[in-house]
Amino acid sequence: MAIPSAATLGVFAVAAAYVQTDLAHQADLVHPQAAGPVAPHAAEETPEDAEAQYAAERAAAERAAADRVARNQARADLAKKAARPLFVLPVTQHGLSAGFGQSGVNWAARHTGIDFPVVPGTPVRAATDGVVTTRWDSSYGYLSIVTASDGTQTWYAHQRSYRIRKGPVKAGDVIGYSGSTGNSTGPHLHFEVRPNGESPIDPLPWLLAHGIDPR
Repeated sequence: MAIPSAATLGVFAVAAAYVQTDLAHQADLVHPQAAGPVAPHAAEETPEDAEAQYAAERAAAERAAADRVARNQARADLAKKAARPLFVLPVTQHGLSAGFGQSGVNWAARHTGIDFPVVPGTPVRAATDGVVTTRWDSSYGYLSIVTASDGTQTWYAHQRSYRIRKGPVKAGDVIGYSGSTGNSTGPHLHFEVRPNGESPIDPLPWLLAHGIDPR
């Protein structure tokens, strides 16, 4: 049997490689290899899109600014409330002309409050936060009553006139002016404290307990 020469073997090898390459090319044509995902084309931004984005950003900025203003106002309100006294003397003048429980010809029974000997027209202030109401009483004269949130009432009697007849008030608000109306022997402010609007208690220890000394 004749042995093929090296040249003949080389020709066969080249032909075989060509055939394999051609077959692979045909296979690719019949079954193409999967390609990677094709990125979609980015949509171009329209003027309407830009305007909508600007409007959204502006609205977000306005909301953030409004939130900051609200927070700052809340802090300011808290600071103001903390700085404002919760209890004050009903008049700026210290000194008492009559104490609680006194008796004598000036009272039908025992004295139910304390008296401040002030001149007519002295501003009368709410001793606490609350709601003020007013009425005429034959004994108390022009009377203001401030009811606090816990039900405690403070009474202000013998006034000459009212400044606030009804509504919410803060401690220190001027609610009227002192006088000598009703069963009174002279100009002064009669001040009472009535827990839950019931029987009066001595206003002096009540005021002292809240850091106020009227003496």
